[in-house]
Amino acid sequence: MKYKKIYTCKDDTEAAVILGMLSASGIRGMSRDVEQGDIMNVMSGTTLYGKEICVPVDQVEKARSLMKDYDSAAEKEETVKKPKVRIPYLIVLVVFVVAVVLAIVMS
Repeated sequence: MKYKKIYTCKDDTEAAVILGMLSASGIRGMSRDVEQGDIMNVMSGTTLYGKEICVPVDQVEKARSLMKDYDSAAEKEETVKKPKVRIPYLIVLVVFVVAVVLAIVMS
């Protein structure tokens, strides 16, 4: 059976998520390391090159439509603004200033 690459993801975790999504839709898929990524996995446990997701040639169109949904969901997730975390830094700064002032006054 011939397989065709439909997507390149960043690591094993993302590949597992995508393969699970494809499997839930009845599409058999597999992942493989890009370029020398297999050597990187052996040496460091991760790869900088990413993973290719491949599916059987007869299921490419269905898989690509699922991947479009996956990409659009990922884009929506990235556009959500993260709240700024300023209050903890302010508290640490105030505690530090108070400690310095107390150290000066006590000496």
